[in-house]
Amino acid sequence: MLSDALIIDDDCNVQLLGRMLLRQHGYQVMTASSLGELVRQPDLLNVELILLDIDLGEFTSFDILEYLYDLRLNASILLISSCTEETAAHALAAGEAKGLKMLGFLSKSKLLTGLTTFLGPLKKAPKAPTGDELAKAIREQQLFLAFQPQINLQQGTQQGQVIGVEALVRWQDPQRGVLYPDSFIPLAEQNGLILPLTWYVIELAMKQQAQWRSQGWDLNISINIPAAFIQAEGVLEVFDQLTQEHQAVLSKITLELTETAGVECLSYACYVLKALRQRGCKLALDDFGTGHSSLTQLYRLPFSELKIDRSFVSLIDQDQEALVITESIIDLGKRLGLTVVAEGIEKPTQYTLLVEAGCTVGQGYSIAHPLTADAFNAWLREYSPSAPMTHQTSILSCSKAC
Repeated sequence: MLSDALIIDDDCNVQLLGRMLLRQHGYQVMTASSLGELVRQPDLLNVELILLDIDLGEFTSFDILEYLYDLRLNASILLISSCTEETAAHALAAGEAKGLKMLGFLSKSKLLTGLTTFLGPLKKAPKAPTGDELAKAIREQQLFLAFQPQINLQQGTQQGQVIGVEALVRWQDPQRGVLYPDSFIPLAEQNGLILPLTWYVIELAMKQQAQWRSQGWDLNISINIPAAFIQAEGVLEVFDQLTQEHQAVLSKITLELTETAGVECLSYACYVLKALRQRGCKLALDDFGTGHSSLTQLYRLPFSELKIDRSFVSLIDQDQEALVITESIIDLGKRLGLTVVAEGIEKPTQYTLLVEAGCTVGQGYSIAHPLTADAFNAWLREYSPSAPMTHQTSILSCSKAC
């Protein structure tokens, strides 16, 4: 089976050479010359490998990387250019900061002799999972949850205390190892599995809540739900069954709506979400500030929480505009009486700015990576609210594989 590759370069000679080399390695190759061409033909980006020129005339690789990030693409990206090593390193760092799969940098002068070095590891990598494999994983309970701690940022005696976690699903695949959501959530959506997957995650979260309560830990659990969950037939009845079965405390469960763009009928969504609020759940509008959320939805749907997208939070200590937008979202949330959660806190400086801005809750790698249940239990026992940004590096490091 051929793999798909895309060459993004405005030099026809580079396109021809790259096409020839990639075909020799078994790739089916497409080409594009500009960002505009990608915008007009988004199907070109449904590939496993992208060779990306750093300089594309009016636009640069940074613009392309921003677009790939917005689309949540999972392709491996190899930068090619005649630029300096310093420029290439800057572009690589920008891509990695967005969580993109950056393979590295290859000078165009070495394309003929050096490409194989980067393609070798890709050939050895396991093939992408299929819908049938994901369905089997759900049936055979190969999925588990990792938990990213959320702490109180408000100044006072409670500052720094762990108040809850966000539940993040992982797939323990027998052949591929641990897989992360970006490699199987789109698969679930394409194969009609997003609802079974969501119900499974909710049940796992409720079970974990019961275990923590038996240990005396009264923690809030945030669970991601897609728009399809709200629109599903009988959603409230099934939710009530799970709640009763696991004796879930709904006042300590936050449902994070991850795809507000998919909420086509706000009146029906409002009916379902109000019913969930009446049962005690809190409701969060996720990724606020991006194209996935809107002020109309915030106005018409009964949210109790706003989550500031990490694309702003991770830049507030170096980009004035990102800081102003973040501060404005915090102020908006406070005026509406909402809890405001900042995700993607990566540095102590960002933590400090969020505290000063009056943000309510924070999460991010500087506090803790997502942890398995056992690792989280150990982390929480060692956690010190007086030093939330610096404690227990050894425990944090053990979570990076989760």
